[in-house]
Amino acid sequence: MLVNLSTLLDEAKKNHYAVAGFTTPTLDTCEAVLQAAQELNAPVIIGQAQLYENFGPIERLGPVMAQMAREAKVPVCLHLDHGTSIDYIMKAVKAGYTSVMADFSDRSFEENAEIVKMCVTFCHSIGVSVEGLVGRMPNVGMVEEAAGNLNLREFFTDPDEVGRFIEITGADALTVSFGTIHGMTVAKPVLDLEHLVRLRKASDCALVMHGSSGVETEQLKKAITYGLSKINVYTKVSTSAQKAIQDAVCPEKPLYYHEIEAVAKSAMKEAAKETIRLLSNGHTFG
Repeated sequence: MLVNLSTLLDEAKKNHYAVAGFTTPTLDTCEAVLQAAQELNAPVIIGQAQLYENFGPIERLGPVMAQMAREAKVPVCLHLDHGTSIDYIMKAVKAGYTSVMADFSDRSFEENAEIVKMCVTFCHSIGVSVEGLVGRMPNVGMVEEAAGNLNLREFFTDPDEVGRFIEITGADALTVSFGTIHGMTVAKPVLDLEHLVRLRKASDCALVMHGSSGVETEQLKKAITYGLSKINVYTKVSTSAQKAIQDAVCPEKPLYYHEIEAVAKSAMKEAAKETIRLLSNGHTFG
């Protein structure tokens, strides 16, 4: 069943678990995640990120994913990740998305809040949820450029800005930075859970963590108990297909493309199930 983000996160906050938010830029990835969620009878978030538009045009795949979500036996939110333009956010809404991330964090605090507030006003009028971002999220490219010497604390969300941002915008969820890195595969991020506590105290808004791949299991569990309601995942699931495909390739005989897709989908489904089990804390739908 297709629902908006607020519906999922309200339940998560009430029952002390986190919903996994998977970037699913292709139909194979989308099917793998939905199969995983349904086998575990758990709510889930799927959807596109504007960054991956070339791999799955939102106007073409959005309606298909929305229909797949409607047909699912568990609650599914179709969410746009890191929408960085009003035009693209509107494309997502028209394509059937029930939630959008309005990411204007490259602007000043005031301009970011002003644009997100505008998105919230429109989106809420049609039942679509909105996620915002205060501060900046570092990525693996920044780490490589800094030769591993990137000071992650420079990217930490300021607790004083959290309450102000939610008060101004009325956003349903807020991405916060406290130690994770987008696309990190070369090192294990270390979360500053004390800083997360400060962010949690700043607002009762649903908090979101991006860049979970590579974070230690125990740290993820603790972060959930400290107030995270949504945790984004992509690198872990997407890269799980590589080894599975390599193991399946045999020089002696051809591997048809549809067989490669099946191998990749199976690996991604198992990786998604592992994440959902961890984050859901045993919670199931119904």
